[in-house]
Amino acid sequence: MKEFFVQYIKPILALAVLAFMLWYFSNLVTYIVVATFLSLLGLPLVKRLNNIKFGRRYMPHGVSASITLFTMILIFGLFVLIIVPLIIQQTNVIASINFNSLIDHYQKPMKDLNEFLIQYNVISSGESIANYLQNQLLDILNLTRFTNFFANFVSATGNVFMGTFIILFLTFYFLLDDQLLKNFILTLTPEDHLDNIERILHQSKLLLVRYFQGILLEIVIMMTLESAGLLIFGVPNAVLIGFLGGLMNVIPYLGPIIGATIGVILASLSELSVGNYEHILMTIVTVIAVFAAANVVDNIILQPQIYSKRVKAHPVEVFLVIIVGGKLAGVAGMILAIPTYTIIKVIAREFAQQMKLVKFLTRKM
Repeated sequence: MKEFFVQYIKPILALAVLAFMLWYFSNLVTYIVVATFLSLLGLPLVKRLNNIKFGRRYMPHGVSASITLFTMILIFGLFVLIIVPLIIQQTNVIASINFNSLIDHYQKPMKDLNEFLIQYNVISSGESIANYLQNQLLDILNLTRFTNFFANFVSATGNVFMGTFIILFLTFYFLLDDQLLKNFILTLTPEDHLDNIERILHQSKLLLVRYFQGILLEIVIMMTLESAGLLIFGVPNAVLIGFLGGLMNVIPYLGPIIGATIGVILASLSELSVGNYEHILMTIVTVIAVFAAANVVDNIILQPQIYSKRVKAHPVEVFLVIIVGGKLAGVAGMILAIPTYTIIKVIAREFAQQMKLVKFLTRKM
């Protein structure tokens, strides 16, 4: 009985505890993963800078790490400087919509919709759809909800700044000492498991680097495909829509749907702002078609390379893991599901390789 416990039950309990800790501290795990990813991207530059000589001395490692982090911040800042004006432009587009002209143009469809809603008792016979929408809007914008929204916004802004600071702090020290995280984990490891943990860390690092590189490449390609397609067909604000659409691919499976929805809304608002009411339907169809075509490329070429080959997992396996991640921790859980599952599989193979389920799940690793 004791041998059975040590061989099977103990590894399962250890995995369960690890999974719970990863879920419970999901925000911290996210910061560490992002910082690790950024440090892995920056390490080649650090090594190049370390080889620069000033007379007989090489550049100090701390200076190389600082320059690398500053360079990464600068690249991100330049990226923001390109995107923020597009967002401001889109805001001005929304503000310039002539609602009186819009209502006049859609007066007959609104009247038909109003009669339909009255017929099915959605609104009373003395109301109009315009008044109904106005009342709903006032209800949404009541003082209590606005106060809560403002409080949540302030809280979220504080969390963003705090998260950014934590990520930059961790990234700098990971660049300064690329063995820092590994050494910390090995310090907490019992002597009889040091070899196992070293193998786990090495294999996990290889798989995660390949996965994050693949995700980054997927996002860039999808941004390019969607922006180019929308520009070719003359969709307003194509670059911003393509950027947001590609960025949403960080959320597996659900991301393209969210991106297409955002794209349809932004493109429709742009057409409304210039009074192209007759072109709205064609614009919507165009945006959906471009996103669908890009998604076909993503599903056939990109995702198999990322999910199946890079993390050594079957598409059905990946899909189920993402669903579970979303159920446990929402969107953040879906984003972290694959990296977390990859690490769990590596650990399971190392400590419970005799189990049939573990052999089946790790057969391609």
